[in-house]
Amino acid sequence: MRTLLRLLLIFIASAVATRASAFVISRQLDEGSDASDEFRRVVIFDGIQFDSQAGGLRSGEVCVALGGAQLDLREATLDPGGATLALKNTLGGLQVLVRDDWAVTVEDEIIGGGGVEIDVTPAEDLPEGAPQLHISLLTRMAGSTISTKDER
Repeated sequence: MRTLLRLLLIFIASAVATRASAFVISRQLDEGSDASDEFRRVVIFDGIQFDSQAGGLRSGEVCVALGGAQLDLREATLDPGGATLALKNTLGGLQVLVRDDWAVTVEDEIIGGGGVEIDVTPAEDLPEGAPQLHISLLTRMAGSTISTKDER
């Protein structure tokens, strides 16, 4: 019984230390604020909601590992030259919300299962010169959604 209790305490201590370390590391890697035109968010064993209000969004990077993230870009304005997002999702959940008047292109790669759902306005339904957002998405055994609608 004592051995089992010790093992349980070691397991709990390890889990707490791992989560605390992940929190510290991810916060050190984060860059930019909700008003920044360039940002990076790292999510490890955690969950975040990031609501961008950038005045000229150029680039963003989000890396999710064993966690969840919602990236809401609907209040942002894209740079006149367009914007790019690099997204990596490993064993987590990622939702990206975009405006319905943006021309969104997605290059996605799925490794080891998982799924990607893309529900954006078709290019032929947009006016010429619509703001351009290019998304590069790597999904590893995870679920990722890029949409104009928040379906939470």
